[in-house]
Amino acid sequence: MVDGHGGTLLPGLIDSHTHLTGAEDLESAVHWGVTTMLDMASRVPELVDSLRNRPGLPDILSCYYPASAPGSTQARMGFPASSIVNGPQDAERFVAQQLGFGADYIKLIIEDPAVRGSAALSSETVAALVEAAHRYNKKVFAHVTTPDAFSIGIDAGIDVLTHAPLGKPLPQDLVTTMVNKGVISVPTMVMMKQIAKKFGKINPVLLSLVMSKGIFRKLINMFKSESLNYHNVEETVRAFIQSGIPVIAGTDANTDPKSPLMLNQGESLHEELELMVKAGMSPVQALQSATSLPAKLFGLQDRGSIQTGTRADLILVDGNPTIDISATRAIKRVWAGGVQVRG
Repeated sequence: MVDGHGGTLLPGLIDSHTHLTGAEDLESAVHWGVTTMLDMASRVPELVDSLRNRPGLPDILSCYYPASAPGSTQARMGFPASSIVNGPQDAERFVAQQLGFGADYIKLIIEDPAVRGSAALSSETVAALVEAAHRYNKKVFAHVTTPDAFSIGIDAGIDVLTHAPLGKPLPQDLVTTMVNKGVISVPTMVMMKQIAKKFGKINPVLLSLVMSKGIFRKLINMFKSESLNYHNVEETVRAFIQSGIPVIAGTDANTDPKSPLMLNQGESLHEELELMVKAGMSPVQALQSATSLPAKLFGLQDRGSIQTGTRADLILVDGNPTIDISATRAIKRVWAGGVQVRG
């Protein structure tokens, strides 16, 4: 018998954008009530497989490798050569490889061609990847951080766009098109806030280094006219909420030493919920963004709610997060797949 007097029982939380490096990521996440994690890129398929189906730890879904262009940021971050997509004709090969690993969905890196040139996937390649994935009934997620990248993804039929622009709010016409096409957003507000805080002002030494690499000159020119401002992310997410775009909680949490910015697994999702409320969500909507909504939109029918027949992923918190979203942090007990792991 569990005494839950004065508390609230919630479904286990779903973080719809994480990056995994080891079992310690799962342990940290479940401590904070995260019982499902969507991994958004891994260099080592065997690592993801080794983390799946561990009792008392979060359930894992993954895209395995993300698709990117030759010379892309991901190519320089240690992803294997087979993750590079060399044009539309290479799309089927890439998608088949990820499905061979056991991918639950496909992920693309859509960078701004005006900035990255040939180091960005072309719009034709993006469209071919989406078409190939959809033939296998797999949703397609895409990394996008500028309005032009958003536009390429929306035009190609991407299902889920992750992140939000820091340089300027997303134009209303693109927001409207997202509504009309049923595109889902995972804005990773907590990560974007940390990026703006860390990189909002260009260090003169970094500027000199970047200027020495000719391919980044357009990027410097963009930064001269636009600053990396978290306010732009908040304005974009507010527009999504007001327009009725499904907004899903995801953090981009990672402990990867090759990443430019790391975030704690699990704990960061609670900050994400708080930022969503500040952007205009009600506390109930924020809770749904990390439970029932991703479960519904991503076809995870056995979780996201508390009812007979679903996974026993549960969190008991002190207080009422439907009134005060910060109460999600006051965790008393956590169960993952029926195993009590905290409390």
